[in-house]
Amino acid sequence: MPPKKPAQVAGNKKTQEKKKERIIEDKTFGLKNKKGAKQQKFIKAVTQQVKYGQQNSRQIASEAEKNKKKDDKELNELFKPVVAAQKVSKVQSIPF
Repeated sequence: MPPKKPAQVAGNKKTQEKKKERIIEDKTFGLKNKKGAKQQKFIKAVTQQVKYGQQNSRQIASEAEKNKKKDDKELNELFKPVVAAQKVSKVQSIPF
């Protein structure tokens, strides 16, 4: 007999997200329509645990901030030559 193949652990990103959403739905079934802070806090805690694992909110916020800074930096690098070219052309067009 040939050796058994290991099961796929990772899968693709969409299937993992669907699994997470299904787990959230199962754990919070029937609680979303109820009033009260206790149920809403429970729902929020469950969704955070399932989506982000054991990370706390500070880690999540810092990662989001890093990504935002990185995106801003990339945009600035992309548009920097255009802004510099506009400034140079305006200076040259002014007669003295």
